[in-house]
Amino acid sequence: MMESKQKKIIVVDFSGTLVKGFLVEKANLLRYKILDIPAPNDKKHKKMHATKSHYNDIKTHLEKVCGIKKNMTIKYNEIKGKQITLTGEEIETTLFTDMFKYCMYHTANLYGQKIYDKNFLLALKKIKKSGYKLAIVSGIRTDIVSGILQITNCPIKFDYIYGQDPVLSQDDNLKQIITLTKIGKIFYIIGDKMSDIKPSKKVNAKSIFVTWGHPTGNEEKFANYTISKGKELLQIIKWNHEHHPKSRRNKIR
Repeated sequence: MMESKQKKIIVVDFSGTLVKGFLVEKANLLRYKILDIPAPNDKKHKKMHATKSHYNDIKTHLEKVCGIKKNMTIKYNEIKGKQITLTGEEIETTLFTDMFKYCMYHTANLYGQKIYDKNFLLALKKIKKSGYKLAIVSGIRTDIVSGILQITNCPIKFDYIYGQDPVLSQDDNLKQIITLTKIGKIFYIIGDKMSDIKPSKKVNAKSIFVTWGHPTGNEEKFANYTISKGKELLQIIKWNHEHHPKSRRNKIR
């Protein structure tokens, strides 16, 4: 059954927005260590993470140590599903995203709720209580996102999680967000980099840039709002909520 179009949705990015940037940074460095690849310095590492250029370095390494070639065709059984064929490059991607899942789970388990900004969580909790649905849209695998929320006992239950599959075939935030518009109206999109917030224009939503993540450039110029502290989120949404005639029924306190 199709859910009501009247649902009010707020989209939150995962890495660098909901969870602090250090989580993915430490997980990436652990993956380098496991693969025995020299880790880049902090500045280069953050740039590589933002542009995803480290993917090619890891794939090149896997080709060398595992003998996988991009043009190979390898049989693969989907979980509880049919047998499909993946290319060698897709197998490489599955390998390094599986390793990333291990590293993310391990790091999240070490730090627990320290990976979150408490004030940001509190703001989201109050916003959800006022009647909004919360959705995560991320370029990270869905099982990584969902697993970390449970490993850390995240105090917020997200209504929708739209992430990646093991071969990263859905790496397009806009497509994921458009899918969400079939469920309800997206009011805000919150993220730490341009690719997170840019889809807001296509779905007529307000964009909120958070400064504590991995910006790629021009986010503050593009965004409707910029916040540097988690509690500021509540101030923005509360003001808009109280000044929108149709939103007065459920007050944010």
